[in-house]
Amino acid sequence: MIEFQGVSKTFAGRTAVQALAEVDLSIRDGEFVALLGPSGCGKSTLLNLLAGFEPLSEGHLTFAGQEVRRPGPDRAVVFQEASLFPWLTVWDNVTFGPRVQRRSRAEYEERTREMLRLVGLEAFRDALPAQLSGGMRQRVGIARALVMNPRALLMDEPFGALDAQTRLAMQQLLLDVWQTLGIAVLFVTHDIDEAVLLADRICVMSARPGRITREIQVELPRPRSIDNLITPEFTAYKAMIMAEMKLAHGTH
Repeated sequence: MIEFQGVSKTFAGRTAVQALAEVDLSIRDGEFVALLGPSGCGKSTLLNLLAGFEPLSEGHLTFAGQEVRRPGPDRAVVFQEASLFPWLTVWDNVTFGPRVQRRSRAEYEERTREMLRLVGLEAFRDALPAQLSGGMRQRVGIARALVMNPRALLMDEPFGALDAQTRLAMQQLLLDVWQTLGIAVLFVTHDIDEAVLLADRICVMSARPGRITREIQVELPRPRSIDNLITPEFTAYKAMIMAEMKLAHGTH
């Protein structure tokens, strides 16, 4: 469903910066793919290209057979910060997108109730963001993205700002949500444990200009849970990926 073909991105300026070089990547409908690498390797740039926030410098990028030229509701984005409107309730934050698009109330209200149930916030529909914890605000952000009924969910280190315990809870929530909805996910992270726990496939990226140096199929059985973090199979994947990242970034 998603095709990156020879995609490069250079940011113009007094000194041009090449962020990505000749990236090839295919993502199937319903597949969960993680982009793994340290800060500055071009992971977020790749996601922003697919979101339609930035134009390509070279190559081709298609979504469902169409060239990606602009943002669209078929590709929902979840950032590290939920960026909620502080003066709106949970319900009004989640329904903001459908209302702006002038969708019928009958169309989006049932979907909103369903998504709030899915992320465990139906009892907080009238709360303001200031009354919510960081993890709960990020749940609102996920519900807000999913209410648009996208075909792909693009997530840019969505749990990076959370404490360790909340992060584990959110990883489990995302596994449950993805298992229920079955949409494609492109997930940016620099956390190896997170990538192995969540993804069907992990794409390890090199230092800038970013390239995909290796794709690793994660063959741990589904459905997964955070209990997988302590299994020998999980540890073996983690060791293999750590070795690959050392190669990709020239460290020893």
